[in-house]
Formats: sequence, structure tokens, C-alpha cells
Amino acid sequence: MVENSQIQLVENLNLTTPALNRFAKPDDINRLVRQYGTPLYLVDENTLHKKVKELHDAFIKFNGHAKIAYSIKANFSPAILRAFISDGITFDLTSIGELHFMTQCKADPANIIYTSVTEEYEEYVEVLQSGVRRIVVSSFNGMTNLSRAAAGLGIKPLTLIRINPEVGVKAEIRASYKNGKFGVPFNGGTFDSAYQLVKYIMRNDLLKFEGFHFHLGSQILDFTCYLHAIDRIDAFITKMKKEYSNFQVNTLDIGGGTPVFYSEPIPKPTQMAANYISRLNDLVKTHGQFELMIESGRFLVAESSILVSKIVNTKEYNDHKIVIVDAGYHLLLDAALLKQEYPQEILTLSKNEHIISSTNQFKNTHLAGRLCDTYDVFPLSKASDLKDAGVGKYVSFYNVGAYSIVFNMPFHCQTKPPIVMKACNGDFKLVRKGGSYEQLFIEEGGDMS
Repeated sequence: MVENSQIQLVENLNLTTPALNRFAKPDDINRLVRQYGTPLYLVDENTLHKKVKELHDAFIKFNGHAKIAYSIKANFSPAILRAFISDGITFDLTSIGELHFMTQCKADPANIIYTSVTEEYEEYVEVLQSGVRRIVVSSFNGMTNLSRAAAGLGIKPLTLIRINPEVGVKAEIRASYKNGKFGVPFNGGTFDSAYQLVKYIMRNDLLKFEGFHFHLGSQILDFTCYLHAIDRIDAFITKMKKEYSNFQVNTLDIGGGTPVFYSEPIPKPTQMAANYISRLNDLVKTHGQFELMIESGRFLVAESSILVSKIVNTKEYNDHKIVIVDAGYHLLLDAALLKQEYPQEILTLSKNEHIISSTNQFKNTHLAGRLCDTYDVFPLSKASDLKDAGVGKYVSFYNVGAYSIVFNMPFHCQTKPPIVMKACNGDFKLVRKGGSYEQLFIEEGGDMS
């Protein structure tokens, strides 16, 4: 009966279409593109801090300590990492490269959770030597590798087990399904199950059991999957407490999934949390206090960034217009991989630009990139506005802060664009230089005989 009422609550969510984050005025963009050219990424620092607070406030009614964790795979720009470090949040890492970035940014190892996919022995040695003590394991082999590394260093890391709850998830990207890549099921006939991993930890003195982690997917709109996952964890904790009287969960990481606006209306984080926060409080009441970790990548950074691109060509035939810009899917790869509908709009930045436009009206306008590839066509959002598109004008792509910069690739010998951040004081500063053809040539071995 409780489950049905929760489902009804999900169906009655008041979905909203947020306003686009136009943090840079046309005059600002005009000056920046003249200085740095296009394509150009713009990042707003205030938005980064605002999103952390918004997500944290959504869980204010949790009866315990709730903490935000940033999954840096979404965007590892050092400027963004330093902004989040100042917020005192936790960081979820999954590679030695990401660990190097966090070390260079002077992050406190106590605010890092390391969640590897490969779970190699040498990897764990380096992670533990860096001072990181919270490790998420998701296989029996990975756990034994961590045990060996910990024993060799005389360290007893806090160990979380990544669960695959195997619950149904309605999302743009699902991360929980039967026989999935990530995590382990609660039970099973092999060593790769939460039951066997817990038994291993409880029976030896090499690791300290810390809790559980799960991640259900990205862009989740039906939050009943969280209820099902929490119910399964509740039952599993009850089972393990019967076998081990000292069994205690200190951390529960419920992953991300908070939706970001691209084209369709979305619920706010407070609406999302309201669907299952009482169930989390039931866990506290039944099994004792634990730290709740809300791990997010996309939600924290997506709305912070704009990609500015120049219209360099157009083609017109019948009632169709093809608008070609100097960006491509090498800068917004999800446009090709996921058909991501980034909101776009036309900007006229300078009266001195040579602008060619048409007075004809077109039923169909297509926004295409500069790459010689059929898939280099940008899907249009319901919030897109491409009217009056003409050569010499500019296109702003909104909400591009997640999974864009990190996917930049040199297809067609394309170089990385510069990144400019608008600081909290309103100043714009260059935080990544644009690449050059000569740098790319050398990176590709051009100077090797």
C-alpha cells in the first residue's frame, strides 16, 4: 500500500521548464569571442556553488548527516574542481588520472571516495599511498586486491560494497539491471555477491566494512526505483545483522540520477528527494545512524556551462535550412551518442560582423557541425530558437557542463577550445588555453623520427 502511494506521488510531480542560464551578457560574449575566438566554453562559478546548495537542501529532512559527492568524470576541469573543493564536498574518483588531478588541486584525501572499475592491485597501492581511505569495491577479485595492497602498507581502509540492486529503472542511462557491469547482486551462487563480500570483510582483519554504494542511472524521472533499491538494502542489512551482531552501516551512497533540463520539463531535487527520504529515515530508525552520500556529476555541472560557436555556412532548399557551425560533436559528443537535445539560441554579437541571412521562412531548420560525418548534426531542444540564423551570427549551446569537455577529441585534427570561467566576483578569466595544431602534431608523435 505504501509503495502504491509513492507511485502516485511520482505521477503527480509538478514538472518545470527552468530558465536557461544566460550568465554571460551579449557584450561579454562579444568581447570574449573577439579575444579567444570560437568555439569557446564559458563556465559560471556561481552556478556550481548554487547547485551544490540546491542538492544539499533537498535532503534537509534526512535524520542524519547528508553529504554531497561530485563524480568528477562529468567534468574534471581543475577550475571546477577547485570551486567544489572550496564547498567542502566529497569527490568520487574512478581512475589514477582523476586522483592525480585532485592531488594537484590540493584536495583533502579525507574528502575522496575511490570507486574503481578495474580494481587492480597496483592501482589500490597508489590510491592508499595518496592518503585516500574510503574505497568502493565491486568484485571479489577487486576486494582481495585491495586486501593485499592494504596489508602490504599496513593500512585498514574503510570499504564500501557497490551493490547492483537489479531493480527496474526508467532513465536516459540505466546503471542497474540484471547481470549488469557495475556492482554485485545481493546474493548469488558465486563469490561476486554482496553476501560473500561482507562475509570476507567480517571474517578477516584486513578491511573495515563501511557501508554500501549504488547508482541507478542518469536523468531519472520515476523515483520509485530508489524505493525498491532501499527496500532491498533494508532486507539485506537485516539479514547480515542476524549473522553478525556487530554489523553496522556507517555510509550509504545512493548515487546520482537527479535530472537536468535539456528539452523536457523536469522535477526539482526537492521533489525527487521527497519521494524516498522518509524511507531513508526508516533505515536510520531501524538500523542506526549512517552518513548519507548523494553522489552527482551531471546535475552539479551541466547548467554551469555554455558553448559558443559561430555560424560559418548555411544551405537552403525547399523548406529546409542547414545551419553549419564551427563546433561539432567532438565538443558535444552526447549529441551523437545519446541524441542529447541541448537548448540553443542565436546571438548577434556585433554589428561589424559580416552577416548573411535570409528573409525566407523555413519549416525545418537543421543545426550541423563542421565534421565530415553523418552523425554531426545537433538535435534541437524544445527550448531551441534558431530563427534568423545567418552566417556571421553565433549559437549558444546551453547546459553543456557535463560530459562535454571530458569527451573532447581531435577528430579531423581539431584542437581543444579555450575555457573561460566567470568568477563569483563577476570577472571572466581564462582557465584553459586553447590548443594549437602544432601542439596536437607533437602529441600525435609528429616530432618523433
